[in-house]
Amino acid sequence: MEGRRKILNGTFEVALRLLAILATCKTAMTIERLSIYSYFALYLSDYQQNESSIHPEIPYRNSSFINGNDVNMNALNLLLTKGLVECDVKSTSLKFKTTDMGSALYEQIDGAYKEKLVESIKKAHKMMKGKSDRYLNDYIYTNLAKWGSEFEYESVLSEIGYEE
Repeated sequence: MEGRRKILNGTFEVALRLLAILATCKTAMTIERLSIYSYFALYLSDYQQNESSIHPEIPYRNSSFINGNDVNMNALNLLLTKGLVECDVKSTSLKFKTTDMGSALYEQIDGAYKEKLVESIKKAHKMMKGKSDRYLNDYIYTNLAKWGSEFEYESVLSEIGYEE
């Protein structure tokens, strides 16, 4: 399978999502908070049941958070090397924020998906901005097993043979 590129939730897509989060919230964030915001930007109903998620609720969606650390680090590295985000050295922990160039690039992106993503990011930020990273991490790990487990018959799909 050499030469295959992951399109969904790959480095480039996640980098754009992290840039959207930083540019929309206009605040420096730790990688942990960025990861949490990234997950809830897509699956806001996992944080607040009366909210709509912009991505469909799928079985084992919690794995996108669990397995997201590597891709989030790669995405952040891409943004740093291109000068779109920078480290905020004034804080006591390592935080990242958009640069002027990152904000300018972000403003050039448009479309219906961006509008939905920005709306979801704003809602997530409103709900979580007063919460500490530690509180949010505890919330994630307390509830992670529930997200995607509401499907009873997802194992049926594993019986279907797929063509490569």
